[in-house]
Amino acid sequence: MISIAVCDDNEITAQEISEKVKQCCPIEAEVSVFYHIKDILFSIHNENKLFDIIFMDIEFDVSSGIEASKQINAWHPDCQIIYITNYTNYFTSVYETSHIYYILKKDIDTYLSTALKKAIQQIAKINQYYLIIQSKQQHIRIAQSKILYLERIMRTTNIHTADTIYQTPEKMDSLLERLCPWFCPSHRSYIVNGRHIVNLDRHHAILSNDTSVPVSRTCYESLKKTFARCIWADGMYFTNEEAKGEL
Repeated sequence: MISIAVCDDNEITAQEISEKVKQCCPIEAEVSVFYHIKDILFSIHNENKLFDIIFMDIEFDVSSGIEASKQINAWHPDCQIIYITNYTNYFTSVYETSHIYYILKKDIDTYLSTALKKAIQQIAKINQYYLIIQSKQQHIRIAQSKILYLERIMRTTNIHTADTIYQTPEKMDSLLERLCPWFCPSHRSYIVNGRHIVNLDRHHAILSNDTSVPVSRTCYESLKKTFARCIWADGMYFTNEEAKGEL
């Protein structure tokens, strides 16, 4: 599921856009509606709400959708902003921000599907390379290739890279859904990056930094298959010594 926001100071228009988005979106989506820029900024910054896509009007009574988008870009650079407006005179100004599409409201039925598909494709591309987590009231983007393993301790998930441990309250199942196929559970409390395994037996996985991660009986077979796929990735064989680098 992805999270989408619509921000337009015309309540009727905002609700109409919201309904069209729900009908047109090719994947399951939760759609939130905001009528004031201050409310969507508060939701993102103070309530740590993470939107994948935002449909942003440009002209508001006391502020600008472009200025708000600059702030959103700074807080959450992977958010896909789609401008939706009645005016053509902002075509140049919107390029002061990172955005994925610009739709005139009169053309929404023509271009909404294309804009959504383009935004979703970009999200999928980003997720292929990065894991975005919520940690201590901020959003952090971690390169998946650098993640060695994840470990759940009590109500915290520790994400281990070679030089940093990131912490998030997010549960393992939720994180696993956003990780690439070369990640696999090795134990009830561990998820391992198969591309960092250099040695595997029925009880332990030795990683590229020499960390030993436990392997449970129920996880061993699926982890072994993941490890094999990583070794033969892209039709090329990697020795254990080569696997110690980034594959």
